[in-house]
Amino acid sequence: MSSHNFRAAFFIAWRHLFSKKKHSLVNIIAIISAIGVMAGAAALIIVLSVYNGLEDLVANSFNDFNPDFKITAVEGKSFDLSTFPMDKLRKVEGVRSVEDVVSDLVLIDYAEKQYLIELKGVNDSYVKNLTQRSSNLLIDGSFDFEPDETAAASEDESVMWEDCDYGVIGSRAAVSLNLNLSSPELIKLYYPQRKHKALAREKDMLKKYLVPGGVFESRTEYDDRFLFCSAEFARSLMSYEGEATAVEVFLKNPNDLGKVQEQLQNIVGKNFTVKNRYEQEAMLFKTMKTEKIIIFVILAFILLIAIFNIIGTLAMIIIEKKEDTAVLTYLGADKSLIRRGFMLEGMIISFLGGMIGMFLGWLICFLQQTFHLITIGDGSGSYIVNYYPVRMDIVDFLFVFATIFLVSLLVSFIPTRRLNFNNTTEQ
Repeated sequence: MSSHNFRAAFFIAWRHLFSKKKHSLVNIIAIISAIGVMAGAAALIIVLSVYNGLEDLVANSFNDFNPDFKITAVEGKSFDLSTFPMDKLRKVEGVRSVEDVVSDLVLIDYAEKQYLIELKGVNDSYVKNLTQRSSNLLIDGSFDFEPDETAAASEDESVMWEDCDYGVIGSRAAVSLNLNLSSPELIKLYYPQRKHKALAREKDMLKKYLVPGGVFESRTEYDDRFLFCSAEFARSLMSYEGEATAVEVFLKNPNDLGKVQEQLQNIVGKNFTVKNRYEQEAMLFKTMKTEKIIIFVILAFILLIAIFNIIGTLAMIIIEKKEDTAVLTYLGADKSLIRRGFMLEGMIISFLGGMIGMFLGWLICFLQQTFHLITIGDGSGSYIVNYYPVRMDIVDFLFVFATIFLVSLLVSFIPTRRLNFNNTTEQ
């Protein structure tokens, strides 16, 4: 279509849309159709932006707890540290710390309650990196894995806790066990002996004790999954001499994930897997993205229904403008020009509603970002944040715009395709 023909068709569409009509009901129906499109577009922008904000919130919560990279063996549960290139990893530009970790599921027994938890043995430098990221991670006790000899203790406690390591447990697990840091009760840990095939008897299990020394809270699922202890204690319980189950890498700048990961993978080779913070929680983020797509499809379907109302509106406008169509035909306008005029008229209705809706969606999200108008719960601070997080993404706006454009093109084409010019000219 040439620019001249487009301008002529657009002029016809614009004049038809805003000219005075014989029946005011046609104008009312056109306005209602535009409002429906506006509401659908605004809802899409708002919901998608809230999902972006929730995704960022979850990502930040897990990323404060997870290392920047986690390196594990492709085959087997553990690997020998003597042959692992720890020094080469530490020399990579941007790497702040490389920590060996010993971790596995253990059965714990405390105050006649049993709980299956992941025991994670780490070094003091690992704890330092973890607490630097989240200063509020520890909510009770301390992150020291060795007893404080300067602290005052009763004679009974000194005898009972002699030669015992300390552990730091997640808050949800602590609640499930009714853990009391002031109690002399010790945490019993049971782990199957590696060389024993039969594990039905208690003697087939290795048993050790930990003093409950602290409670951490990350406000993630890790709060009921992890019990921290010293790496030496974990190796002793699991019979890992000079071995580790993972090596975790912390970066100076967390934004360097992309360019550092490839270097680390090249150093450790194909026998090891290097996962960044998002890949460590691949299932979680995949689920969130799937939920966002499903919500987009549902709201887009509602928007589609709203836009399909334009078919009836456009059909009524065509009937309303039969005389104008006849006049244009006698003046020499061909059928394609008139069809394009009505088609553009339908698209203008949906576009006006869609653009206003996208602007309203942007405005509401901007106000929520700035003033936190809509709170979560009563805003008392019992949640990670007191308000719904929002992050607007230009990609979402482009998707909504493309949806409005394609559906408007389709619904505007349907009634104009069946426009009967013979009856119009005869009348």
